[in-house]
Amino acid sequence: MTLVDHLAELRHRLVIIFVVNLGLAMVLFQFAEKMMAYLLALNPGFTFVFVEPQELFMVYIQLALLLSVIICSPLTIYQLWAFIRKGLYPKERFYGVCSLVAGVGFFALGVVFCYKVALPFTLRFFVNITIDDINPMISIQSFASFCNTMLASFGLVFEMPVLSFLFTKLGVITARGLKRKQGLLILVIFVLAAIITPPDVISQICLGVPMVLLLQISIAVSAFAEKGLKKKEAAETAAA
Repeated sequence: MTLVDHLAELRHRLVIIFVVNLGLAMVLFQFAEKMMAYLLALNPGFTFVFVEPQELFMVYIQLALLLSVIICSPLTIYQLWAFIRKGLYPKERFYGVCSLVAGVGFFALGVVFCYKVALPFTLRFFVNITIDDINPMISIQSFASFCNTMLASFGLVFEMPVLSFLFTKLGVITARGLKRKQGLLILVIFVLAAIITPPDVISQICLGVPMVLLLQISIAVSAFAEKGLKKKEAAETAAA
């Protein structure tokens, strides 16, 4: 295939991703009020307001788009994988498929962990910081954006063990290298937590601490993947 053919195929797959995501978002918008109820269930005692006429409408659109991206992620991943797999070796394709399947599960696990543990803890902390003369009246758009950012951030962060497995199998990283640079990686983790979460220390800690734990899991996963590689290499050597 020529470069033009590759670009045409990429455009075709991106159009499919866009159309399916947008179509599902339009369907989900019809159920935006029910989806909003799940976020409101996290409310620890705030009084919500909207300060612009279109604010609640925009929140519904935001929720519909976010949920559409999450639900369509297997299709999105498949389309991108179908494009790049042609340039990979059979072994790399196998590792890629395993990582993609596991990645969807770990993303969902991160979202559930955030919804059940991190978000309730963070919101309860904020609602307890009150002043008698000031009532906590929160913009519904600010609340929804805060929750959506946290949910998406945790979903992405929980991909660390999956990426560790894939990059180890492909020879990009090693468990020894991760251990040696562990201090630097922890520093990078908290810098990233400060960037991708809302600008408050509690949110950053709620994301940074799980990321450090996931780093330890990633190191263990990398070591496990290396053992599998060594066993396979030993078996191939013996067979030769």
